Amino acid sequence: MRCLAITLSQLCENTDENYSMKLIAGKNGLKNTVRWVHIVEDSEVPDFLHGNELIFTTGIGHAGNEWLREFILSLHKKGAVGLVVNIGPHITAVPPQVIVYCEQNDLPLFTIPWKTRIIDITYDFCRKIIANEKRESTISDAFKDIIRRPEKINEHLPVLRHAGFNEQSNYIVITVEFFREHSSVTESVVKAMDMSLWKSLRSGKNQSILFVHRGVLTAIRQNCSDSDIRGFCSLVRMITDNSDNICCCIGISDRASGLAEVSAAYFQSKAARMTARIYNRECCCYSDIGIMKLLAAVSNKSVLEAFEQEQLGILRQHDEQRHTDYFETLRKYLEANCSVNELAEATGVHRNTVNHKIRMIKQLLGSDLTNEDKARLIIAYHISDMLKYNNHSDGGN
Repeated sequence: MRCLAITLSQLCENTDENYSMKLIAGKNGLKNTVRWVHIVEDSEVPDFLHGNELIFTTGIGHAGNEWLREFILSLHKKGAVGLVVNIGPHITAVPPQVIVYCEQNDLPLFTIPWKTRIIDITYDFCRKIIANEKRESTISDAFKDIIRRPEKINEHLPVLRHAGFNEQSNYIVITVEFFREHSSVTESVVKAMDMSLWKSLRSGKNQSILFVHRGVLTAIRQNCSDSDIRGFCSLVRMITDNSDNICCCIGISDRASGLAEVSAAYFQSKAARMTARIYNRECCCYSDIGIMKLLAAVSNKSVLEAFEQEQLGILRQHDEQRHTDYFETLRKYLEANCSVNELAEATGVHRNTVNHKIRMIKQLLGSDLTNEDKARLIIAYHISDMLKYNNHSDGGN
């Protein structure tokens, strides 16, 4: 799946000269993105509009011009990105209140003369949209290959340079996973979402690309500021806030120095996103995930599994056989800085009971819980969390 968009400003470039197509209101909406173009003549705006379409109308079948007011209100409600009115025998002029409404709501409103053939413009626009799709597909495919095979970067530099991605610039990689009740729903959410994320990326002066890679929404941003990152993440949160029972986890990489480091930044972002999901956070930066940096970098997961089993396997086995809770008790004890009183207060268990459990745990582990022992156990619990995440996440995530 690819995430593609072209702005209305890009789509309408040179249309005044080529088609006498003139913007009469809503200039501030030209930065909005366009999904497709449609010709609509019925005053009842059809339900097949998904949003972000540019609409053409000749007014055929209507008497007078006043129907345009309700028509533009309906188009705006449906999420149309703009309206092109064919001035001629059916629509003699655009009513002033329609112009005022479009100006107030940043909804671009254009006119074309009757002599202009709508089929010529729509063909031109559709061709541009498809060409843009192919262009962005080529760029996203280049980045996907760089992520998989960073050693192949030189093969993709000509395409990326031409698209405005400077090999010496710095880059941030942001990955987003949408899920509902532990199941990944990223692709369905992206398919249904509006174009606000694309609009956010286009608003910056530097190049960015957005695509779905291995079931995860991936944004690569060139020379972006911290405020740009916060703005993008805020838009992601708005999408989840407006969706039914959908949550998200966001991972943000460190700044990568040049295109050659984008692959490493992607995996930093992946580690940060994994940490966010494991510990029930909405967003994590790679710079803040501590020991998870080391664990995520271990490519041989069997090494981690063996270490976790060596440190904690005996407690898990005892709990299964004797119906005890030593595995979680030790974890909470370590999180409480090995304070019996703090653990007793947090769990509502008498301190004598806690002391007994800790003695039994020490016996099972054959350990006095020295500082070195505690460090190993803390690492083992982090590994346990990571392995549990990997077992429950989709293959691509």
